[in-house]
Amino acid sequence: MNHPIWTVVAENLAEQLAASQGGILYPVQLLPFLPLSLTQVEGILEELSASDRVARQDVDSLRAYVFEDSLNKPPQHFAPQSCVYSNEPLEGPEFTAIRAEVRKTVENELSVMAEQEVWPAEAVWEHELVYLAQNLPSPVTTSEIAGHSRLPFKKVELRLEELNQKGALRFNPELNSWELPGLRYPKAAYDRHDRFIRQFPGAIREEFEVRLIKGLSASFAILLACLLLAVTAKLPFPILFFGGLIAAVLCFFKILKTPAKPLPEL
Repeated sequence: MNHPIWTVVAENLAEQLAASQGGILYPVQLLPFLPLSLTQVEGILEELSASDRVARQDVDSLRAYVFEDSLNKPPQHFAPQSCVYSNEPLEGPEFTAIRAEVRKTVENELSVMAEQEVWPAEAVWEHELVYLAQNLPSPVTTSEIAGHSRLPFKKVELRLEELNQKGALRFNPELNSWELPGLRYPKAAYDRHDRFIRQFPGAIREEFEVRLIKGLSASFAILLACLLLAVTAKLPFPILFFGGLIAAVLCFFKILKTPAKPLPEL
C-alpha cells in the first residue's frame, strides 16, 4: 500500500531541512511549508525515529530530531531550487519547496482527512501563534502576541503553554519573551495556510465560541439596559422589552455572523 503523498512530502522536507541545519530539525520548522498540525508533523518524525538514523532529543528545552546522516554536514541556507517531492524545478521565487500541483494533491488528501479528524482545530491556532511569535519584534511577550491574535488573552496564554509543553517554543523568564528555533514564516505562506485550514468547521470552533459568548453578553446587556430604563425613566415596559428583544436578537446574529478578522500587518 502506497503512502499518502503528504507524508512523503513531509518526510522529504524534514530530511532536506535537517541536512541544511547540521542534522538538527525542530518539528515547528515544517509549519511554514505545509498546512499541518504539530501532531501530524510529530507523527511523521516519530515514524522516522523508529530507524537507527533518526533520534528524538531535546535541545535547549525544544523538541528536536537528529538525523545522523547529516550531522557532519556544514549548515547552509535552505533555498531549494527543485520540489522536495517531484524534484522538478520550482515555479518562482515564492517561499516554498513544493510545486503547485504537488501542493494541490497534498491539500486534497488533507481535506479528506479533515472530514474524520480534528487536525484543523489544532493547526489553525498553532500556525497563528507560531507566525506571530516569529514575526513580532523581540521581546515577544504573551501580551504582544495576544494583542495581535484572533484569540482572547486567556486562550492565548493556554495555547502558548501547550506549545511550550510540546517543546515547539520556550519561554525565557529573564526577557519575559517567547522564543522559537530558527525559522522564517512569511505572510504570504501564512495567509495561504490559514485560508486552507479555515475552510474546515473544526478550525473556527474556538473563534465561534468566543463570538457566541460575546453575542449572548451583548444581548443580555441590551435587555438589562431596557429594564433599567423602564424602571428609572418610567417608560412603558412592554414597548421597551419588545424593542430591546428585537435589538438583542439583531445584535446577537450580527456578532455571530461576523467573519474572522484578518491578522493585523506586522
